[in-house]
Amino acid sequence: MKTLRFFFSAFFTHAKLLLLASLPALALTAFGLYQLEVTAPGAWVAALGMRALVEFAFLGLCLSLLNLLGFKNKWGLAGALYAYYLATTADFVLLWYFKERFGAKYLDTLQGGDYDFLTDWRIVSYLVLLFLFCVFAVRRFFQAGRRRTAAGQMAGCALVLAAVYLFNPLQGLSKPNDFLTTYLLPPSPVYTLRAVLAPVPQALRVKQLPPATAQTAKKYHVFSARNSGIGKEYTRVIFIATESLSAKYLHRFNPLIPPAASAVYDRLFDVYPATTLHTVTLSTLYGLSVIFSSHPYARLSYENGYPLSFVRVLKEHGFHTAFLRGAHEDYMDENILFHQAGFEEVIGRNFFAKQAAYAPFIDWWGLTDRKLYEYAAEYLARRKNEKTFLTLLTVDTHVPLGRADYLGQEYEEIAAPFYAVPTMPRAYARAGQDLQHFLQLLEQKGLLDDKTLIVWTGDHPSFSNTPTNALFKPYQRVFDRIPFAVLTQTPLQRPLTQDGLASQLDIAPTILDLLHLPQPQGFFGHSLFEQAVPRSIFDVKEDYVVVTTADGLQVIPLNSSKKADQAVLDLIRTFWIED
Repeated sequence: MKTLRFFFSAFFTHAKLLLLASLPALALTAFGLYQLEVTAPGAWVAALGMRALVEFAFLGLCLSLLNLLGFKNKWGLAGALYAYYLATTADFVLLWYFKERFGAKYLDTLQGGDYDFLTDWRIVSYLVLLFLFCVFAVRRFFQAGRRRTAAGQMAGCALVLAAVYLFNPLQGLSKPNDFLTTYLLPPSPVYTLRAVLAPVPQALRVKQLPPATAQTAKKYHVFSARNSGIGKEYTRVIFIATESLSAKYLHRFNPLIPPAASAVYDRLFDVYPATTLHTVTLSTLYGLSVIFSSHPYARLSYENGYPLSFVRVLKEHGFHTAFLRGAHEDYMDENILFHQAGFEEVIGRNFFAKQAAYAPFIDWWGLTDRKLYEYAAEYLARRKNEKTFLTLLTVDTHVPLGRADYLGQEYEEIAAPFYAVPTMPRAYARAGQDLQHFLQLLEQKGLLDDKTLIVWTGDHPSFSNTPTNALFKPYQRVFDRIPFAVLTQTPLQRPLTQDGLASQLDIAPTILDLLHLPQPQGFFGHSLFEQAVPRSIFDVKEDYVVVTTADGLQVIPLNSSKKADQAVLDLIRTFWIED
């Protein structure tokens, strides 16, 4: 009994401080459950209760370790708590924007961005208040304890964490709540460290499918792309990837968007074959990699030189292939990676900075969209009589608020709330005008003829609605899909599928279908002109994959050892290369 009294008294030595320090993690978990669309009340109660216990024990373990080491400096402890809160804040922001937590994937994407927003008074105020809160909490509730007490507290916290790890009751929840609630359980530093130290996945390059993989592929209707007969010979193919595009910015899908703000986009749906697509990635490199390869495991695609790429197919059939972007061409080594995907040229901000006509229009993430379109029109005019495939990646609609300074370029303003200051809705309204400007330029230069094919979509969606939340209520699932349209001089009369399981995986097969070029046997997707074909979505996250079919949804950890799960994991790691 004496031992138990000592154990519990040690465990609760800093109870007030630990409870206070645990609050941000509880807010993170609650927001994560909301973003991941967990609706079962029991899952919420269980997840929040377990997260409170885990966070309390984890912070208690860290604090007792500092006590054992004789650390007594309150300013230093406040600084450590502040760093921990910044990690939690990063998780919160990434859940807000991407519906995923902080991990190795997003550590890789931190380079090359524009972080001037950190000087915004609201951000500065938040960081200052956060630090003051840490100082208050430590100075008010921290007391340096004896090493014997600290040892007892460490033992108690370690025992709690071990019990949760070995006997996690959240695993008893219904699927997929069992996984989604557990996914949010680890403290931010633990989750990030685990992601960084996780074994590197290995691609399975095969020329002949193993029988087990072939059976799984048949079950999920992959590796069966085919042409629909819609195709013809286009010699000028333009693929436009609008940064962070989401259907929620189109009046057609969201009546709260003013009609004038999305008139250009809505007309595409009225005139041309168009649909919306489920996305299977949440950042530019990952989104484009899935689009190029029709393979869901973006990381394995670009880390292995794109074993599959429709761009390479176009190059092999005589197209000159070029990638134009407003941002740095070497961001995340994309100049090297996209060459491997089949692009002969990768042109971006570094190139434009040396051009007198374009250098004055570079700011923030890069060259303005309007000037990028103007260069693209000039580029195509120079190659008017050559087979050319041109990809355009715009930048003015980059989160968090879109471009703030358009460097003297004039736009038709939208007389509605949220459109008078930098916001994402304003950025998309202006991006639509830039798209219209580009189409007019092509027509003026004689480039919008019966040999021209334009495919317009987004690289990935944007989930954050701050500070324009009022425009996106009530939330609808279609808001998180990306628009997709096929533009030709004479609009094609065959419609695109409106299947809710149509996804980014279907873009590569669709483009090759339109050009009547052979489909690589390793594509996961299908042409969007195929109406009745069953489709499956494989959304590979940081440490799990979400598989969606007409029969329902599965969530599978990437490190699962279950035989049934392994079949799917082998499938998404497989690159079936032509014989």
